[in-house]
Amino acid sequence: MSKMKIWVIPPGQFRVTRDPSIVMETCLGSCIGVCLFDQHNSIGGLIHIILPDARAEKKSAYPARYASSGIPLLLSEMVKAGASTERISAFLVGGAMVILDSRLSVELNIGRKNAAIAKQILASYGIPIVKEDIGGHFGRVVRFRPIQGSIEITSLSKKGGLAPVFHPERKIALKELLEKINRLKPLPEVVRKIIYRIEDYEVSASELEEYILRDQALTANILKAANSPYYGFQGQISNIQRAIVLLGLEELRRIVLGTSLYDIYDTRINGYSLEKGMLMKHSIFCSIVAQLLANLKNSETDVDTVFTAALLHDIGKIVLDQYAFEKFNLIIDMVMNQNIPFIDAENRILGYDHAHVGGLIAEKWQLPEIL
Repeated sequence: MSKMKIWVIPPGQFRVTRDPSIVMETCLGSCIGVCLFDQHNSIGGLIHIILPDARAEKKSAYPARYASSGIPLLLSEMVKAGASTERISAFLVGGAMVILDSRLSVELNIGRKNAAIAKQILASYGIPIVKEDIGGHFGRVVRFRPIQGSIEITSLSKKGGLAPVFHPERKIALKELLEKINRLKPLPEVVRKIIYRIEDYEVSASELEEYILRDQALTANILKAANSPYYGFQGQISNIQRAIVLLGLEELRRIVLGTSLYDIYDTRINGYSLEKGMLMKHSIFCSIVAQLLANLKNSETDVDTVFTAALLHDIGKIVLDQYAFEKFNLIIDMVMNQNIPFIDAENRILGYDHAHVGGLIAEKWQLPEIL
């Protein structure tokens, strides 16, 4: 039996497969997940629809984002892969109503509009909906096995992953935001001390060793890095002081911060459609690119400080996660249809953006001011 492989389908994207080991997974709020499968020809696909419709140029550039263009596109790709339209069936999931306000529900209930147009399009192709789980005031996680024609739907409200629904005119109160930051797992005291001491280039390896040995995970990761093939001393470094000398202060700072952030970043960020572990990978890639750019531009800021800042640049998303999930479609609508930068859209809809919240977290953790 082949090992199960999970494909995460982000908003505005789709996948088609003939591989029986594939499980497609996506997280839905007011978005709609359209799961199509032809069991006779062993072909299936899933599309994560963000909005019902858009201007022609938007649909041409990003067809998978919209129900009106995305569903026909998914069908077309399935037929190209060998599916028969007459044999295709559908699951329809999502379309939650994330705004509770009688004055605005009709205008801003994107979930209902998404579900309605998806049903219309599927009906126009004669495709039966064999199961639907739409509406409500909660998000859903979908696990779809295309070739088997089976689906598993988990309500996020039952998992405690979603906060109460917010009214659209209500911004996040600073007090509420600070309470969430206080509940965020703090940066260990030993990590803060090491980062501050590294800023002082006269700090001794023995002093840093004293701090590092207080944390087993940190000690293990530093020794692991020092014994890697990159440095050519595999299996030879067993002393933390020697490891510090070999690695250098800047590499040490990266390892210390990366180790402490792993548990915080290693989680699913539903509001930004980031699967478990993706935030950590994204942050590391951004740090590497930021450091390369700083070197190319001969930045006046220390390149290693640039690396650290980039590693932390999205940490505010962890705190804004529940709020962004509930209003994700409103934010995306501003970005895609009004050409508003994402961070400005967050501010307009939520009252804060993830960069500002990240700054509040850095202050709470007492990180150096430059970060």
